[in-house]
Amino acid sequence: ATTTLECCVFVISDARVAAELKEAAARGVAVRLITDDKTALDGGSQVFGMASAGVETLVDPDYELKSGTAPVPRHMHHKYAIVDGRVLLCGSYNWSYSASARNNENCVVTEDVYLVAKYSAEFERLWREFKAAAPLSQQQAAIRIQQIERGNRERRRFAAMARSHRAANVFDVARSAMDIASPGNRKRGRG
Repeated sequence: ATTTLECCVFVISDARVAAELKEAAARGVAVRLITDDKTALDGGSQVFGMASAGVETLVDPDYELKSGTAPVPRHMHHKYAIVDGRVLLCGSYNWSYSASARNNENCVVTEDVYLVAKYSAEFERLWREFKAAAPLSQQQAAIRIQQIERGNRERRRFAAMARSHRAANVFDVARSAMDIASPGNRKRGRG
């Protein structure tokens, strides 16, 4: 890409792909990314790192469609990119390590003007819809979510450590109680 790179993908967890997108943004390519809100929070997701590095990022709004009486989660499930407004990459290929190393995937690369125009129109429609639903810039939101997630992970880690310390303290108290009640201690008048 030399001018624009518009990516609309469900998953980005391949660090090599993320590095390429960040590098393109750093050299002045206007990189825009639309992805799924749920997969953006998955372990290994590269979305927040790209947003922090300046890749303009939007995630689908977290709302559900009504199907009869039960809500149905909505996902942004596309997998395509438009390079410089003239080349389309699309297919089943998620931008993950598994897709590149293990899965059976497909990716079509075409310069067909009709297809590029249709996918570009869909990208712009989603961009407008998701941007209107976002109360602050997606970079700010992504960075905040990342900070919240890091904080949550730290709280869980400290809570686990505290539980471990409490268990160790209970063991120490129990051992002390056993020492006091042991027959050897009774001879010394402690029990």
